Amino acid sequence: MPENTANLLPDVNLSAPTRAGHAEVVELRREFHKMPEIGLEEYKTADLIEQKLKTLGIDSKRVTETGLSAMIDTGAEGPTLMLRADIDALPVTEEAAHDYVSEIPGMMHACGHDTHVAMLLGIARRFKAEGVEKGRIKLNFQPGEEGRHGAEGMIAGGIMEDPKVDYAYAQHIWANGPMGTIQIEGGPIMAAVDTVHLKVIGKGTHAAMPEGGHDPIVASAQIVTALQTIVTRNVNPINPAVVTVATINGGTAHNVIPEEVNMTMSVRVFDENEHKTIERRIKEIAGGIAQAMGCRAEIEYIHEHQATDNDPGVAQIVYEEACEIVGKENVIPEQRTMGAEDFSDYLKLVPGAFAFIGARNEAKDCVYPHHHPKFNVDEDAFAIGSELMYRVSQRLLSK
Repeated sequence: MPENTANLLPDVNLSAPTRAGHAEVVELRREFHKMPEIGLEEYKTADLIEQKLKTLGIDSKRVTETGLSAMIDTGAEGPTLMLRADIDALPVTEEAAHDYVSEIPGMMHACGHDTHVAMLLGIARRFKAEGVEKGRIKLNFQPGEEGRHGAEGMIAGGIMEDPKVDYAYAQHIWANGPMGTIQIEGGPIMAAVDTVHLKVIGKGTHAAMPEGGHDPIVASAQIVTALQTIVTRNVNPINPAVVTVATINGGTAHNVIPEEVNMTMSVRVFDENEHKTIERRIKEIAGGIAQAMGCRAEIEYIHEHQATDNDPGVAQIVYEEACEIVGKENVIPEQRTMGAEDFSDYLKLVPGAFAFIGARNEAKDCVYPHHHPKFNVDEDAFAIGSELMYRVSQRLLSK
C-alpha cells in the first residue's frame, strides 16, 4: 500500500479526493479478497457490504438473496445512473504469496470482482460526502456474474425501476491491459455466449460385432470435424466467431460400442445475424451427420448472455474522461474480446458503457490472467478506476 498517496501515480491526473481515498479502497479490496464466495452464495460478502454502506449513512436493500441496491438521491430532478459492481468469486484455489490471500479453501477472487466492490464503495463514500447536484445514483452490488445469471436476477428484482434507470455504467479491472491504460469503444465489445449440450444416441453393441449397432463415437468424431467449418465457411470472415467443442464423453470399456456420446460446446459471436446462422448450422450439421450414420442427435441450445454493446454516446464520454486522466496515448479504443459479461443485460435496457482498467504490471509480478490461481493486479489501478467512475458519473448526471 502506498505510504504517501500524494505521490501516487504522479503522471496521472487524479483529483485530491481520489488520492486521499486510495489507501482505504486498497484496504477494502484486501478485506473482501480474503473472504471470497461463489456466485449466488455471497452471504457474508453481502452482509459486509451492507455494513460498509450503513457506516457511510447509506441505506441498502436486498434485491435478491445476496444482491444489494442502494441510492444516493439529491431529490432534484435529473437522470438516474446505475453503477454496478459484481461481487462473486470463483471456485479456484489461490496460489499467490501476498499477505491477503483467500482464507476460504477452494475459492478465490480470481477475476477482480473484489476490486470492483472496493471501488464502488469508495465512490459511494465520495458522493455521500460531496453530494450530487441533481438526479440519483443507484448502486448495484450484483451477485452471480460468473455464469450464474446474476444480472437477470437483479433485473427481475426491480433494480432498473423505482426510480427508472436512465444510464448504466460499469468497469472491469483488466489484467490483459498494461497498468496506466484504459480501454473503451462504442458498439459490441464483449461477445454473446451460448452453451450447447449435444447428445449423439446410437445403438450399442460388442466392439467385435460393429455391424450390430450404430456407433455414436464415430458419428461424434465426424460431427466435431464438421462443426469446424461453420466459422470458416458459414460466417463472414470479417465477423469474429468461435465454436469450441469443450468436452466429449462416451464409452465405458475398450470392447463395447456405447449407446451414446455427450458433448458440450461454447459459442462466441458479436453479430446477431451470424449468431442465428451458427445456431442453425450446429443443429443442421449435428442432426444430419447423426442421421446419416444411423444415430440421432439431441441438442439443448442455451443462450447464456447477449453481446455487451456499449452505447456510442456514453462510450464517447468515457473516452473523453479517460483521456483527461491518463492521456490520449494511454486510452486504447480497441476493446473487443470474445469473453462475455452479463452487464450486457442492463445495456439491452438502457444506454451505458463498460470500460476496462489496465492493471498488468510485470515489475509487481501482476502478470497472470483472469481466473488463474496466481491472478493479482496492480492496486494503483484502483485510483484510475475510481477517478474514471467518478468523472463519468458526473458527466452522465449532468445530461
